[in-house]
Amino acid sequence: MLKRMRRAKPAVSPDFLRIGAPPAPPASWEEVVRAGSTGFDPAAEHARMDNPMRDAYFAQGDRLASKWTHYLDAYDRHLSRYRGKPVRLLEIGVNHGGSLQVWRRYLGPQAVIHGLDIDPRCAGVGDPGTTIHIGSQTDRALLRRIVEAMGGIDVVIDDGSHVSAHQIATFETLYPLMAPDGVYAVEDVHCSYWPAVGGGLRAPGAFMEYAKDLLDRLHARYVLDPDPEPRDPGFADVTDSIAFYDSLVVFERRPKGPARAIPVGHRMLD
Repeated sequence: MLKRMRRAKPAVSPDFLRIGAPPAPPASWEEVVRAGSTGFDPAAEHARMDNPMRDAYFAQGDRLASKWTHYLDAYDRHLSRYRGKPVRLLEIGVNHGGSLQVWRRYLGPQAVIHGLDIDPRCAGVGDPGTTIHIGSQTDRALLRRIVEAMGGIDVVIDDGSHVSAHQIATFETLYPLMAPDGVYAVEDVHCSYWPAVGGGLRAPGAFMEYAKDLLDRLHARYVLDPDPEPRDPGFADVTDSIAFYDSLVVFERRPKGPARAIPVGHRMLD
């Protein structure tokens, strides 16, 4: 199981790209959500960066879907190679069912799409060819059964509870079960900064802190500390990259082992 390591507060230059924070923080997380969900033109947002994922999202006219629009660009960057193929995708957090329809439109008819939600009302929102499971994202036995039912798993989208402890438990269950070249995305990690869902700035146990620790694990072979835990290369050997976006973290798997420098050419400085 992947474990967290203690983190020291980073040293940041007081002049590094600062333009002045507001005099007071937002009054609540609800205020942040409202500010990000109002006052925009869908057509203008669609045109801002045209790609197949944006096309699939803004063509949604049936069940309700709601995602931060900059996720769409990140998803097209990481998932475009799966379009038109029998990719196996699990989305955690079905809600009204609209995002499952978006994934079908984006990935194509060959995609194997499953959804998981704790709300029993979601059982009826699956279209033909889409399977809905009801249960908790922290139920490890259920997650393993879902992966077995899918015949393996290539892509995970965690848009579930947004509670850090839940996100970590789900990741530690599903990530080792994924295809060697799979993609695991955790949405809405801005919740890591909110105490109401187990977060806070640099709070122990917040998913964002957990992901930062995994960034260190990606570089485990270069750590000189005598403690063997931070030098364990297991995570690094199966993970190609971790991409941090505003409120989104994407892990790309790929078996790779130790990095190698291979010189080519022959001309050198005199």
